[in-house]
Amino acid sequence: MLGLQFTIRGMLISTAVLAIVCWTLACAVRGQNWAIAVLLGLVALVIWVFGQVMLFAVAALTSAIFGATQRKKLASPFANETPAPQILPTDRRAVD
Repeated sequence: MLGLQFTIRGMLISTAVLAIVCWTLACAVRGQNWAIAVLLGLVALVIWVFGQVMLFAVAALTSAIFGATQRKKLASPFANETPAPQILPTDRRAVD
């Protein structure tokens, strides 16, 4: 089944991380400068990640719309229709 697999370990880790974030938020509401700075950093990180996701979505959509008519056959630039010439001559005595 393709989907998210929730484990107890993952749920405990996410619960612990969210508890620390909520505790930091509570300290920021009380006016502690370090908590305000940490939360501003987290908000900046979330905004940056969201921006990256949006840029990827725009690029994927643009590629899907305009790239469909310009598809090229994917091939190695080093491959030819015929095999490469052999550098070493074959030894006929080893075959016989």
